[in-house]
Amino acid sequence: MNRNTLSVTSSLIIINIVVFVVGLMTPRPALLGIAIPGADNTEPALQIMGAYSWFTCFTEGELWRLITYQFLHANFGHVLFNMWALYFFGPAVEHIMGSRKFLAYYLSCGVAGALFSSLLAGMGIYSMVGDDPQSFMYVNALVHQFTNYTGTVEPWQMIPMIGASAAVYGVMVCVAYMFPNERISLLFPPVTMTMRTFALVVIAIASATILFNFDNAGGEAGHLGGIILGALVMTVWKWRTRGNY
Repeated sequence: MNRNTLSVTSSLIIINIVVFVVGLMTPRPALLGIAIPGADNTEPALQIMGAYSWFTCFTEGELWRLITYQFLHANFGHVLFNMWALYFFGPAVEHIMGSRKFLAYYLSCGVAGALFSSLLAGMGIYSMVGDDPQSFMYVNALVHQFTNYTGTVEPWQMIPMIGASAAVYGVMVCVAYMFPNERISLLFPPVTMTMRTFALVVIAIASATILFNFDNAGGEAGHLGGIILGALVMTVWKWRTRGNY
């Protein structure tokens, strides 16, 4: 790679940060949010246009949201965590795979995260919105008001998703496959463990959050989707290369 050429990892980090900053400067009314008196009931315009949900992506045919949602973040901590992790894990994966394959792998894990989250929501394994008749009527009233769709929409189909987490977790599991015994030190909690152990802890947390429907179950379902695809890809990769990285 030419020294003057940005790596894919660096490019992804820059794009995510720029998109986040632009989003802060372009607030719009949150159409599908519940208005709370005295609260900020706005969302960045980029999130309204690019966030993923099953309805917007597949019912309205806006398939690009499977990609655009990966470059949107809810707040500073969200983008900081994801880009910090990508900064540490991305270069090793990009070096092994090559830039083009790494980019395809990264985006594919993000797509898998969105689809897996919707799959589990559709199966009723977790719920981020109420299942009561009032929520059902509220969601459908908004859909019929702001779109041309005349059919019935289940509330889970409108669950929005943003963030690079699924893609980043896919990169993380790739590092765990390639360097399972490499040790990683966390700031919080202040512990040191192998990459294999770290990956297993992350998977356990995501699984427990989904099964018990804790806060951010949908996000953790996305994380798990990225991890699953990453594990499948790396299993094939490891078999084809016979462990020679």
